[in-house]
Amino acid sequence: MEKKENNRGKLDSIRKEIKRTQLILIITVTVLLTIGGAIINIKSNDSALDQILQDTSRLISRLYNFTKDFSRKDLCTYMDAVVLELPDVDVLSIVDRDNVRIYHSNHNLINTEYDGTHPDFSMHDKGFYTENDIGPSGPQRRSYCALYDGSGEYLGFLMTIRLKSSIANVTERTISLFLIVVVVAILLELAVCTYIFKKIKKDFLEFTEDFEGTKFLVDSMRANNHDFTNKLHVILGLIQIQEYDKAVSYIQNISIIQRETISKIMKTVDNPSFAALLVGKIARASECNVKFILKDEIHFDSSDIDVPSEALVTVTGNLIDNALDAMNMDTSFDKTKELTFGTFTKPGELLITVKDTGPGIADDIREKIFENGFSTKGSGRGVGLYHTKQLIESLGGTISFESQLGNGTCFMVKLQNK
Repeated sequence: MEKKENNRGKLDSIRKEIKRTQLILIITVTVLLTIGGAIINIKSNDSALDQILQDTSRLISRLYNFTKDFSRKDLCTYMDAVVLELPDVDVLSIVDRDNVRIYHSNHNLINTEYDGTHPDFSMHDKGFYTENDIGPSGPQRRSYCALYDGSGEYLGFLMTIRLKSSIANVTERTISLFLIVVVVAILLELAVCTYIFKKIKKDFLEFTEDFEGTKFLVDSMRANNHDFTNKLHVILGLIQIQEYDKAVSYIQNISIIQRETISKIMKTVDNPSFAALLVGKIARASECNVKFILKDEIHFDSSDIDVPSEALVTVTGNLIDNALDAMNMDTSFDKTKELTFGTFTKPGELLITVKDTGPGIADDIREKIFENGFSTKGSGRGVGLYHTKQLIESLGGTISFESQLGNGTCFMVKLQNK
C-alpha cells in the first residue's frame, strides 16, 4: 500500500507541476506581450509626437506669414491664443534673422537674444526637422521650421517644443494603463485556468479512479491465480491418492464459496474500485491462510456519501494489510486466523470496520501506533497507519480502535459529509 500511496503522490505531484507550469507560461507570455505592446506603443507615440510637432510648426509658419507685420504686442496676443489650442505643444518660440526672440510662450524671454542651438536647414531640404535638445525650460523634444517671406527671403525660424517631463508623464500613463491591462488579463486568465484545471482535474481523477479500479482487478486476478494454484495442488494431490469423491467435494465447495463471495461484494458495494480491492484482498487473505469474513449486513452506496475512490481504497487497503501482517506475525499455530470486514453507509455517513484475530496491541504502544515512523515490523516501516489517519482526518473523519492482547484488534473509521 505504501507503493500505491507513492504512486498517487507522484500523480498529485504531476498535476501540481502541470498547473504550476501552466500558470508560469500564462503569466510569462502575458507579461512579455504587455512589455512588447508597451514598447511598441511608446515608440508609436514618439513617432506620432514628432509628426504632430512638425505639422504644427508648418501650420504656425503659415499663420506667421499673416501676422509678421503685427506689433510685438498683437503678435504675442495672437500666438498665445494659438498655443492654448495646441495640447501637444508646451512651448512655442519664434526667432528672427537677428537672433532675437520675437515671441516665446514664456513672455520673460520675448525680445531676448536666442543663445540655443541654431538649426541647420541645409541638411534638411524640407525646411523643418525634429531633434532632442535642452532649452530654458529643460530637456525637450523640439521641431524647427524655417520662416520665409513671399519672395523666399529667410526671416528666421520657429520652434514647437514638447518638454521631456510632459513626454515622461504620457509614458508613465501608458505604462500604468498597460500594467492595469496585464493585471486584469492575468486575473481573467487565472480564473479561466482555474475553471479549466478543475474540470481537467475532475476528468483526470475519474480516469485515475477507473485506472485504479482496473489495476485492483488485475491485482485481484493475480492473487486469485495464486490462490487457485494452491487449490489445484490440493485437487491434484487428492486425485493422485485416488480420493476422487473428496476432490469433487472440494471443487464444489471452493466454487460455491468463491461465487458467493464475489456475488455478495458486487451486490452490496457499488464502487468498482472498492469492490475490486475487496476481491483482491480476499484472495490475498487466502494466500496468507487467513479466513476473510464479510459481515452479513455489509452495504456501501456511493450516493450516500461523497468519498473519493482513491481515498477509500487507500484507507481500506492499509487497514486490511495491517490486519494480515498482524496475524502473520502471530506465532500461535493453534489459533484461528480470521479477518472480519464491514462497510456500512447511510445518507451522509460511512463506517468501515476491520477486525483481526492477531496478537493485539500492547498498552504501552497504543498511543504511538499513529505516529509517523512508529512500527513493530522493523526499520523502514510505520507510515501506513500514520498516512491513513492523516487522510481520514483530511476528509473530516475519525479513526479509532479496540484491542485485546491475545485476541485481536478492531479498527473503526467514521466519515461524515457536512
